[in-house]
Amino acid sequence: RCHFGPRCRFLHDVSQYLAAKPADLGQRCVLFDTFGRCPYGVTCRFGQCHLGDGHQNLVNAALAQQWEGKLLVRNSLSKELQQQLRKRKFSFHKAEEFLRGLPLQSSQGPEGDPKSEALQSSQRAEGDPKSEALQSSQGAEGAPSIPTLGPLTDEDITKLRPCEKKKLEIQGKLYLAPLTTCGNLPFRRICKRFGADVTCGEMAVCTNLLQGQSSEWALLKRHHTEDIFGVQLEGAFPDTMTKCAELLNRTINVDFVDINVGCPIDLVYKKGGGCALMTRSNKFEQIVRGMNSVLDVPLTVKIRTGVQEKVNVAHKIIPRIREWGASMVTVRG
Repeated sequence: RCHFGPRCRFLHDVSQYLAAKPADLGQRCVLFDTFGRCPYGVTCRFGQCHLGDGHQNLVNAALAQQWEGKLLVRNSLSKELQQQLRKRKFSFHKAEEFLRGLPLQSSQGPEGDPKSEALQSSQRAEGDPKSEALQSSQGAEGAPSIPTLGPLTDEDITKLRPCEKKKLEIQGKLYLAPLTTCGNLPFRRICKRFGADVTCGEMAVCTNLLQGQSSEWALLKRHHTEDIFGVQLEGAFPDTMTKCAELLNRTINVDFVDINVGCPIDLVYKKGGGCALMTRSNKFEQIVRGMNSVLDVPLTVKIRTGVQEKVNVAHKIIPRIREWGASMVTVRG
């Protein structure tokens, strides 16, 4: 029964649908022959081989039982998670904990700025509480950390140290680099057959992932044959990138997360993402430190040799990225 009545734009008569449907493309359905069932039913372009009386979708019980409980494609977006993201009910407690330290740090001007130095000296002279909170929130190597206030919780005790974090061990392995618009799941399956050891998904925009867009979440899907699999994220702001990293860390199964800092496309570059982050070291540092603080898996970074032609800056940035917490850096010429 359709609750929309005459206002419904869809067709509910199966016989009428099959009469208007184009002819099948072949006599056999590869999904039905492989898995014992076809999820597309009457809409399948090879549907005549698995449609019975009354246009019911047939199931090969013996064959389907062999695949029962086996998850072939992982990291799918569930409806429950999609609703939480769209209604903004997903909790980003780790990301928000890190981001609370960033406004104090970002209030400082550039290094060597006389106005910033004068402001800081006046705050220290007046005993400004913001200045004292800023000094107490600075950790090792200038990394922002949250002041130790409130009761001690189990999370404070069991928090992973950098040396206890999962390592990315791919020495001697063939790494299939992330390829935008090309490195989809079927292509990666073919590359796995030809000997690829490490695979990475296509570039996914973090803002679209946070909005629960199904088309963007499809870029995160992982086949069960991909032994070492990572996803690549693109963004320009520490808050969205850190929240997206926490979201993926809690909802999908990956071995590492890669930051795209090499994309030269105008649509990405003009928003401050991609290779534009190489010219914004402060924001770049906040993104790497923030994502590394909420991830339980290694964080990698993909950069270019430079942004401008014949001006290479990668050799200056790579040592700093290592200090910020990245496990690996790949360079694109």
